[in-house]
Amino acid sequence: MSPTGQAGFFALQFIVDIVVFFFVLRVALRLSMANPRSPFVHGVATLTNPVCRPLAKFIPYHPRWDFAALLWAFVLQAVYYGIMALMLGKDYAITGLVILTLSDLLAAFLNLWFLSIIAEAILSFIRPVQYDPNLSFISDLNRPILEPIRRVMPQMGGLDLSPIAALFLIKISEILLVGWLTQIGKQLV
Repeated sequence: MSPTGQAGFFALQFIVDIVVFFFVLRVALRLSMANPRSPFVHGVATLTNPVCRPLAKFIPYHPRWDFAALLWAFVLQAVYYGIMALMLGKDYAITGLVILTLSDLLAAFLNLWFLSIIAEAILSFIRPVQYDPNLSFISDLNRPILEPIRRVMPQMGGLDLSPIAALFLIKISEILLVGWLTQIGKQLV
């Protein structure tokens, strides 16, 4: 493939990944019941509302799941695979396309939580006690993952090791689940 083609693929993948990231972030923030008055949460909602709100009128409402944003993320990722297939002159089987799309979305969720847990750990050393409404969304986002681990894992002298356990579990899940789904998807393509 020529350098121009490679640059085109990179640009397409970069743009799709950024847009899908915002939809995945919207779903994760709703799932974690993040404070909607947080400036960041409000910003994500404002950015994605123009396409999510019209679709949400046709999809059943659930207080913790944003099915419209999830559907947009899925469709965009599937369209990306379709465009790639056209550019490469390949035919993708629909089942393989669906499984690869699900694999990418699962990877996006896991990567989001991995990075947000690292960000929260770093911020806890920089600002250990101070509450910042601009950054509260990070702890809101991580709470559903870290709280169950904190209940099981004892604290060691005031040191919270639950982020380390969460990062380990997220990466193991990514290796096993995403790897398995990707392998199946590639076999069906």
